[in-house]
Amino acid sequence: MAAPHTTIGAVFSAGAEEFHRWSPLLWDPVGEATAAVAAPVPGERVLDACCGAGASALPAARAVGPGGVVDAVDLSGSLLAIAEHRAHLEGLRNIRFHQGDATAWKAPEGGYDLVQCALGVFFFPDMDRDSWALAGRLRPGGRLVVTVWEKGALGGWGQAFKSAVETEREWPPSPQSAQLARIDTAEALAAWLEGLGLNGARVQRRQLDVPLTPDSAWDLAMGSGTRALVAGLTPAAIERVRQRFTDGLAEASVSDLDVRILTGTALA
Repeated sequence: MAAPHTTIGAVFSAGAEEFHRWSPLLWDPVGEATAAVAAPVPGERVLDACCGAGASALPAARAVGPGGVVDAVDLSGSLLAIAEHRAHLEGLRNIRFHQGDATAWKAPEGGYDLVQCALGVFFFPDMDRDSWALAGRLRPGGRLVVTVWEKGALGGWGQAFKSAVETEREWPPSPQSAQLARIDTAEALAAWLEGLGLNGARVQRRQLDVPLTPDSAWDLAMGSGTRALVAGLTPAAIERVRQRFTDGLAEASVSDLDVRILTGTALA
């Protein structure tokens, strides 16, 4: 995605409906995998950065129980509204949602026991600086847990979308993709976490294959950062992109979304 950081919240808010249709298929499994590695325990204080619709914040809130607290922060007000509704339906009273920049969030006195960020750090304007700031919200011995896409993930889907967009406009350079490319292997992610001044970095890998339909593939494109790549196109042009995207998936026999994630954890 090539949109400036100041527009990321607006992009995800515009695609919130499509984003949430993917919650049970993708975002929730990724969030649950992140929380499983983070392993929050009863009574802990947790910061969930870039929380979206609550995919990792909700399991963290269940785990820390009534004696703990989760602060969930995101730029998108529309996604936060979905997350708040989900928490309400579950009766979770120990989770607080905040709209804003997670990298500027102030920690409570004594710091957080856990700071987690699922599929978010590569959207930061400066991944190193801003992730270091997140780590600074931890108490001594606290855990930073980061989930990113593994190299090659989403490949068939992503290539089909790129080819379709390029029939209408030039594909722009992506600072987010460049940042992700620095941490998209287990070795690179562990080294990067250590480079933030953290200790004992370890990385776990998980792979899922999620069935795709033409409609769900388009929902993912419009409900994620890639939505920015059709911003400004006419409705007719967007429809042409959609049709070429659908045709491209069929021609390449892409029937599943190749989901590969890396979750790294390290100690302050």
